[in-house]
Amino acid sequence: RPLLTGHCTEYILLWYYYAVSGECRPFVYGGCGGNRNRFSSKQDCERGEIYYF
Repeated sequence: RPLLTGHCTEYILLWYYYAVSGECRPFVYGGCGGNRNRFSSKQDCERGEIYYF
């Protein structure tokens, strides 16, 4: 899934899987909206453990 940061104004540092390079990268999540391509840590991202709000 592509990265969607959400449309709210929180500042939550999370990780997403970037399929083009096959790696997990950090991003700032707004706190609502977005999609399931967000993880609480790089390790969770690498394991595919999705972080829900």
